[in-house]
Amino acid sequence: MKEIIDVSDKSKNIYFDTVIYNRLNDDSEKDLILRLIKEKNLIVIPSAINLCELLMVSDSARKADLMHIYQTARNDFHPLKPIIWLLRDSVESVERGFDEWEIGYPIEINAENENICRDLVHLKGTAIEPFIEGARDFLQEIKKREELADEIRYFEYIDSENGQKVLIELFSQLLRSMGLVSKLDKSKIIEILFSPYMPWKYFLDSSVYLFYRRAFLDAGFGRNSNPGPFDIEQCAYLFWAGRFVTEDGALLDFLNRLKKIRNYSADIMNYPGFKQFLFI
Repeated sequence: MKEIIDVSDKSKNIYFDTVIYNRLNDDSEKDLILRLIKEKNLIVIPSAINLCELLMVSDSARKADLMHIYQTARNDFHPLKPIIWLLRDSVESVERGFDEWEIGYPIEINAENENICRDLVHLKGTAIEPFIEGARDFLQEIKKREELADEIRYFEYIDSENGQKVLIELFSQLLRSMGLVSKLDKSKIIEILFSPYMPWKYFLDSSVYLFYRRAFLDAGFGRNSNPGPFDIEQCAYLFWAGRFVTEDGALLDFLNRLKKIRNYSADIMNYPGFKQFLFI
């Protein structure tokens, strides 16, 4: 098995939302698509949650087909760790002075781990939900004292010295939820939070943008038009992915808008867009 460590070149890395594996399985051109993925040296790695969702498919024949796609597309790399683990591990690696850190999780496909997966799928998104609710309340207080007329002004504030204090507070809250207390000084924390090679940037960007849409906008951005907690977790995989593929309309719109605001290099696309890219 291989480990993903160096994320400095993300151009070949593609993250599929779980539904994309199902779309690919139902595509009459799936064999051609899998061959092109190999020929173009693309790396498609599911998160541990994605793998677990595939393993939970009840139809044995469909499950076998999905696992064939998983095994073929991932090119022998381990799946990406759950995002809470990556957030924790990235901080611990910096504290220990490591230049590289492991982001893959060696899940062996057997009956014991399928039981573990059932628990992991059941709990997806729930570890972050209390943090999200608490942080949203925190930003509601900012709304009372700051004049943030639009998304651009809002993120200009987040990037300012006062806004960085907000991010550091959110960072500290989440670490506490993991049972960690950071020993890093402010400059190192800021480096972690703004680095495009760390999951924190994309996790916090997506979190604070979700808060903006829910708390600062009066209409048109309710729960049904915004990603949920599990989707916010998946956004953090942008630290690894050069392309992020999803069929969730709310998540697709959210990430494309966030990409434009924050000038992300990753391409956000749906399944037809991915096929168009692949066939060029």
